Amino acid sequence: MQLPISFVNWIMAILPVLIILFLMLGFKWSASRAGPTGWLAAFFIAQWIFKANYRVLAFSNTKGLVMALYVLYIIWGALFVYHVVNQAGGIRVISNTITELTSNRVLQIIMIGVAFPTFLQGAAGFGVPVAVSAPILAGLGFSPVISIAVPLIGHSWAVTFGDMGAAYATIQKVSGLNSAQLAPWAAVYTGTAGVFCTLFAVHCYGGFKTIRKNWQGIILISLCMSATQFLVSMWEVSLATIIPGIAGMIATAVYSRLTMVRASGQTSVKDFRPIPDIPDGVPDKSKISFNQAFSVYYSLIAIIALVEFIKPVKAFLLSLPTVMLEFGEYSTGLGWVTKPGASVAVPLFGHTGALLIYAGVTGIIVFSRARVWPKGSIGTVMKNVIKSGLGSAVATTSMVMMAFMMVESGMIFTLAKGVAGIMGIIYPVFMPLVGVLGAFITGSNINSNVMFGAFQVQIAQLLGVSSLISAAAQTAGGSIGSMIAPAKVIIATSTMGLNGSEGKVIARTLKYCIALAIILGAMAWLMLFFLAH
Repeated sequence: MQLPISFVNWIMAILPVLIILFLMLGFKWSASRAGPTGWLAAFFIAQWIFKANYRVLAFSNTKGLVMALYVLYIIWGALFVYHVVNQAGGIRVISNTITELTSNRVLQIIMIGVAFPTFLQGAAGFGVPVAVSAPILAGLGFSPVISIAVPLIGHSWAVTFGDMGAAYATIQKVSGLNSAQLAPWAAVYTGTAGVFCTLFAVHCYGGFKTIRKNWQGIILISLCMSATQFLVSMWEVSLATIIPGIAGMIATAVYSRLTMVRASGQTSVKDFRPIPDIPDGVPDKSKISFNQAFSVYYSLIAIIALVEFIKPVKAFLLSLPTVMLEFGEYSTGLGWVTKPGASVAVPLFGHTGALLIYAGVTGIIVFSRARVWPKGSIGTVMKNVIKSGLGSAVATTSMVMMAFMMVESGMIFTLAKGVAGIMGIIYPVFMPLVGVLGAFITGSNINSNVMFGAFQVQIAQLLGVSSLISAAAQTAGGSIGSMIAPAKVIIATSTMGLNGSEGKVIARTLKYCIALAIILGAMAWLMLFFLAH
């Protein structure tokens, strides 16, 4: 199966991506506006240039819709859990408890700027880790820009397996790779990024001098989180950020108690005043304990363990209605063939999104019994979920559909063939930077994987190297790209009342993002051509 590769075809194949880039960077459009425009461009280019008939276009877009449902189910479920906990005042209680674990300035940076936002990324994502962590750091006396930049850096390594594994699910489904084989490789790259993100977060606060004085704790805690992620990813990817975040918080607290370190110029935790918004009508925090606040996450871990370890439970849930469509073979006018197969399966009651909803409902029951669930809160939670998730739904759906059209019309193959022919074996160095670019453009590792996941895998196939490593490098790049994504920076500056300071924040995080992307790229090149060829 070959396509005629020409300069004109290559330019037309990349045009939908360039349109999105131009609209978002040049005209400051949101992903929810630029995504549909890119989809429209891909639709006409696939039809006119790559001769995709209406059957190809209809089937590829239908597959894209089902894939979007798979991803959005997780996103909306995660948002539901977060807003349930926040509505009962649980986020405030969890935040205050964490700040009491250590008064050492560097360990506060690691605890609240890395470990806690890692946990929040696993549970919710979409700007929540920075929006919650930045005000806490500011309340402890850190400067506003540092308070935003540190959690942006600190949470970024965890984005791939965050949101209950939504971004990982995307790269796995788009690439078509086996999850059991891909997960460890992805964890190797994101785990490596985790060590550097912790170092960079501390450097952002205090420079090399602070790192030299505290390197033992930094390395121990970051390795604890990275190793935990690697182990959990081989068991259950949807927990491969939540559990490492918890492990990081515990490790920081234990390290603080064992070493009894106290940094000069510290701010006493007694002076801390929580800044995050508290929902109207929420009782005083003394009426809800940490365990009650954390009950949703306890139940989530228990529910996932139940489904994974008790096979009859999993079998029962998967036997209930599932969205999955079968497709026969179809081809374009240029001879690009899509083989028979099925769309991604979305089990309505056994999907990760459903498990999130079960945990959220459990939380409502616990909060109601504790009498910390304000009247009318369910309506408020649903409004907040819709408000938080509507834009991402439009952006994700349009970009997923665009990606499927580009793959099944041969546009991605054309792109990959051209790039592989020009750059050859040097290209793997730039794989993570491509992921960073996707996250910067779209504000999302999910959409970065949608845009470039298949592209990276096809280049690997053309170069005759491991698709697993290529996909892992792509999603790791998309993950760390979160620290410079304007969409997330804007959420953080808005939370802190620093609208207009986005440039100052990105200036702080950009150098760390580029440096880490180059490190991961060099790692990919070495692994592809020397260690795992």
